[in-house]
Amino acid sequence: MIGRSLLARLRPREPELDRDQIAPLQLLRGIAASGVVIEHLLERYLRRGAIPDTLPEFTSLLGQVGVATFFAISGFIMVHISLRDGRRPPSGRAFLRNRYLRVAPLYYLMTLLIVLFGWLAHRIGAASDFRMPTAAEFLLSFAFIPHRGGNGLIQPIYGLGWTLHYEMFFYLLFAAGLALGARRGAYLVLLALCLLVIAGTRINAPPDTLSLPLAVYVFTRPIMGYFAVGIGIALIRHRFGDRLPTVPMSLIAAIALAALAGAALAPSDRMAMLATAVALAATVLLSPAPSKTSEAFSTFSRVFGNASYSMYLTHSFILGAFASATASIVARGTPALVAMALLACLLCFAIGWASWRLIERPIATLVNRRRPSRAELVAP
Repeated sequence: MIGRSLLARLRPREPELDRDQIAPLQLLRGIAASGVVIEHLLERYLRRGAIPDTLPEFTSLLGQVGVATFFAISGFIMVHISLRDGRRPPSGRAFLRNRYLRVAPLYYLMTLLIVLFGWLAHRIGAASDFRMPTAAEFLLSFAFIPHRGGNGLIQPIYGLGWTLHYEMFFYLLFAAGLALGARRGAYLVLLALCLLVIAGTRINAPPDTLSLPLAVYVFTRPIMGYFAVGIGIALIRHRFGDRLPTVPMSLIAAIALAALAGAALAPSDRMAMLATAVALAATVLLSPAPSKTSEAFSTFSRVFGNASYSMYLTHSFILGAFASATASIVARGTPALVAMALLACLLCFAIGWASWRLIERPIATLVNRRRPSRAELVAP
């Protein structure tokens, strides 16, 4: 009873939003964010010498699998929204505006906070390597333009924002495709993504700090193929959406989790992509069977998914202190490490959800000067 009461309070109040969301897909979003959290937590433990450098190789791939899953989900949702119910898709301009206002505000806020935290740590002597970003770096980071930062890496001021470079480029492609209509545009973008990945096999990273060749290199990486995976699965769902097999929600979750674990353990990039495709397909091509347990699970999944973007952008502010506070605990062995990893995920989820409710959604409402649309709230 207590658990159901808590979920009822956490659950978004808009009934139309609940109907619009695919609960298993929301669960997958939360799991993907958790994979990023766990990998980054393990990195912090390693830097502090709290755990030996002998962890299984797959643990260093959890974040990569999580990001790839986010990209596949993004590809799916963009096509799913544009094709569902025979609705007329938005114009490319309106689509880009909605996507920008959905993604940018919280990212900008986190970028400013990470700079502020670095400056404060430098002032009190806790960080000796802090360097105030230049105006050009702020401009490039806020414009989602790939460039090499002061550390030589191709990433914006807030390192986690590198994934948003790919997201925004995908949105540009998708907006261009909408000019041909939702279905034709989806196929065009699918083809374009495949050609970009194929071209990328012959492109090496240039040493430039900022250039067109650098951008071409970034946007032809194999990870772009995950957007194509999502588009393909969305087209399949649109074709067979009224004949989805019904199975228990718990089974859908088990298949998705097992598939993502397989992606981290996969011996090749192709096998990892296939496993990720299985995880996404399980969440959108299988329909949860109605039951009281399934309803509670679906409610949690929606809450988990809603918090995933904030969870991704805010977890870096939490894990450093958490790793320092629990370093002595994880030194006791694997069970303690697993327990602390789960606790970290719960903590990051709670803060991510609070950020979604108190920051992300109010910002979306403010910048739109209206109540956010269902598409803006549902999409990642």
